[in-house]
Amino acid sequence: MNTKSLLAAALLGCVLAANAALKPGDSISPYIIHNADTGKEYCQVCAYGTKQAKIVAFGKLADDKFWSDLSELQALQDKFENLGVFAQVIDSKDMGAIKAAAAKHGIHFPVVVAVEKDWDDAYQVHGESRTIYYARRNNAIAWTSRGLDQKKTETLKELVAKDLQS
Repeated sequence: MNTKSLLAAALLGCVLAANAALKPGDSISPYIIHNADTGKEYCQVCAYGTKQAKIVAFGKLADDKFWSDLSELQALQDKFENLGVFAQVIDSKDMGAIKAAAAKHGIHFPVVVAVEKDWDDAYQVHGESRTIYYARRNNAIAWTSRGLDQKKTETLKELVAKDLQS
């Protein structure tokens, strides 16, 4: 492979890594979770079935940027009653540590771990912290991201506002 080909392949890899695996038009799937705050096992996607829209974020317990993303999502949920948000920690099942991290960062929506082993087949997170999916009531994904920066946060806020105020 020549230098130009290697550079092109590296750039493509960076672009693909910046985007979540599922795309708009795909669907979020129901699966059983364990809620770190309540200790209950249930389907969080199903629990938000009556919500007009939902956001699910996946991340790693020690990833400060993940918790920063969740703070932005908490502000969105606080603003829109008909938006359901939840986050799944993908690298730990330490309920005490997850609950403590959520409290430390002011996160009041459910922070969970998966009970079902095949959740990643449906969500295609593949160990990537800061994977975020925004879906409408019918579970159709409308927006995806790997992490939030100022531009992505504004785009998501505008989309949610448009969907929930119409």
